[in-house]
This record gives sequence, structure tokens and C-alpha cells, in this order.
Amino acid sequence: MSWEIYIQDLPDVATVRDIPEGFRPRPIGERQQLAERIRAVFPMAEAQDNDWFFVRAPEMDLSLQLHMEDARRVRYIVVHVHGGALSACGVAALLRALDLRALDTATGDLFDARTLEEGL
Repeated sequence: MSWEIYIQDLPDVATVRDIPEGFRPRPIGERQQLAERIRAVFPMAEAQDNDWFFVRAPEMDLSLQLHMEDARRVRYIVVHVHGGALSACGVAALLRALDLRALDTATGDLFDARTLEEGL
């Protein structure tokens, strides 16, 4: 079982309910630049099939799937948290590095680093 977090272009709102009805997220960046930022946060990340990164370390087990807009641009990233006490902190670090926000499937709201223990 995993916990999914969708990293994407989201407006600066307090909750998912506050996202404007007609809002459409834009691509979050070029694949190569995002891959470099992922590796900066997770130097141990192993790339696979050009669209996946696997992060396995003590207390961290993540897989990151890049969903492409086209051949170069990434529409969003899905982070699959498979366990590990530090995995949510890793997601928070990645969000800071990317300067993006995320949707948390466990809470149905925005990912909040202040309430990490509630997600998993």
C-alpha cells in the first residue's frame, strides 16, 4: 500500500476548496531541470525508464513518477510513499526545492509539512 502526493502547479490558497473552479494547472517544468532538482534533493535517487525515480534510504522509500505534457515538459509528479519515517520529510524538502505545492490523497487536501504524521 502506498500514499500518493501529486506535485503540480497549484494556486496559493489555504485549502483545496479554495481553488478557483476554472483553474487549470500548467506544466511544472522541463524534464531535465526537474530531474536535476530531484537528484539535488535525493542524491541516491535511481532513474528508471526516463519517467521514474526511486528513492530508497534508511527510513525513506519513495517512487516519483513524472507525468509528461509533451516530450520535454512535465505536467505533474506523483510521489508514491511506500513507507519510512522520513519519507514525508523528503517530500516536503522536494516541494521546497521545486517551489511547488501538492495534493495529498490521504487527507484530500493540500500537502502540509506541519501535519506530516496525519498523511501516512
